[in-house]
Amino acid sequence: MDDQSSPKILDALWRYRWTSLAVVLAVVLLSVASAFVVGDQATAQARIVLKTPDKSGAVGVDAASESAFVRYVNQRALFVVSDGVLSEASAGLGGVPVDTLRDQVSAKASENGESIVVTVAAGSLDESTRIAETVTKAYQSASRADVQASAQRLLETLAQRRQDIVGSVAGGGNQAAEPNTTAAGQTLSDLDKQATQIRVAADQFGDGVSFVDKAVPAGTSLLMTMLRDAAIGLALGLLIAGGVAWARADRDRRVRDTDDLADSTGEPVLAEIEALPESDVAALREVGSPPLWPYQFAAAGLRTSVDRGVVVVTASAPGDGSTTSILQMATAAARSGARVLLVDAAARSHGLSDLLGLRYDPHGLTSIAVGAMRIDECTRVIDLGDRVYLWAIPAGQYQEATLDHFRSSLLQKAVAAMRSAYDLVLVDCPSPSIAPEVTPVIRESDGVVVVVRRDRETRSVHRLRQQVRLLGGSIIGYLFTFARPQRDTPHRAVLPSALRRSE
Repeated sequence: MDDQSSPKILDALWRYRWTSLAVVLAVVLLSVASAFVVGDQATAQARIVLKTPDKSGAVGVDAASESAFVRYVNQRALFVVSDGVLSEASAGLGGVPVDTLRDQVSAKASENGESIVVTVAAGSLDESTRIAETVTKAYQSASRADVQASAQRLLETLAQRRQDIVGSVAGGGNQAAEPNTTAAGQTLSDLDKQATQIRVAADQFGDGVSFVDKAVPAGTSLLMTMLRDAAIGLALGLLIAGGVAWARADRDRRVRDTDDLADSTGEPVLAEIEALPESDVAALREVGSPPLWPYQFAAAGLRTSVDRGVVVVTASAPGDGSTTSILQMATAAARSGARVLLVDAAARSHGLSDLLGLRYDPHGLTSIAVGAMRIDECTRVIDLGDRVYLWAIPAGQYQEATLDHFRSSLLQKAVAAMRSAYDLVLVDCPSPSIAPEVTPVIRESDGVVVVVRRDRETRSVHRLRQQVRLLGGSIIGYLFTFARPQRDTPHRAVLPSALRRSE
């Protein structure tokens, strides 16, 4: 398994929590601000409650049933936005174009079907209210005229029928005059009665409006609108933040914990070392400092994996803690009774030599690699106290020209001699890309331990793994350093050497 699995959205959100929080807050603020710019507060609504038409249909309207009345209300809602009503409203508004009113005004039947809801969305609430009131007045005027015209048409029809009946009676013979006159008189009486009913119904129905509610702001209050827009912005912000965080996490693969490291490499993690205060770290780097329990566990794992072998300890990048780790594991192995040799192969940085107090020792691995000295001539004894000792080969004198004279055959022989003389040999070696001159040590070693710091990019770990494999080395495990402290992990105080000696 050379690649990490795709990141999870919740993990990505937590990883980039501050950026994600900023994105969510920005979207919420924009959503709330939109309530003031394009919110419902610029929209007004007026309600027109209609009269129930006469069941006789005397005024041209028949709404004898509930479904018929609902259909009638829907028809009148369409009439509100007709050209006739809008044209009359345009004149009342001082010449506002009808096309503009058509875009701003809408009308529909209410949910209970008893009234018409007129909605106006203009540039401001005052303008919307003015237009809504003008449109309702224009509708009443047009509706009254419509009712009067319908009643007039009915009256004209009745008058024509009356005229026809009177004419037919006047033109008849004397023999049939009496019965025709009697029948015609009854019909004429009915027609006059219908005409009277139509006039009365038209007068009572008027404009067909029972009453009109004054135009008010549409929708919810400003507070409710802000809360609604804030909720929408929160949901939208979480979606955007989640997408951005996932994309960043997918591009920026890092080792967050031991599970990430194990899943990414498919190889065991020997120990997890938690991040410590600077004072404790300084104490760990002192010679003879009691090793932490994770390092003791790692040292035991090494003794199990490579019995009387040479182990190269390297790091995926500078600053991962490989030098401190190698000193701690060597101390743990030596205190368990093993003969341990430390070798500083970092000729440029001399990190391990510094910790052992051998930085300025001119004889070291560089002398061995160029054939100037033997191993025993460069080996130094380090007293850990309590009759526990380490043996160490410092880096030696560093010169660019010296590295050019490194001989692979001499390094190979040196590694073989170290293996035969000591129970465990730990070589502090920088990454092969930094120190290519000591790559024969990796090839001749019995295993490689890679130290990886938390939040280190996985591509640097994979690059080091490929280099080790290319050189013929074999990775036996990892040390995960600077891990997040766990509450359930037991801790032991690290004392400086001066205090330990006083005890």
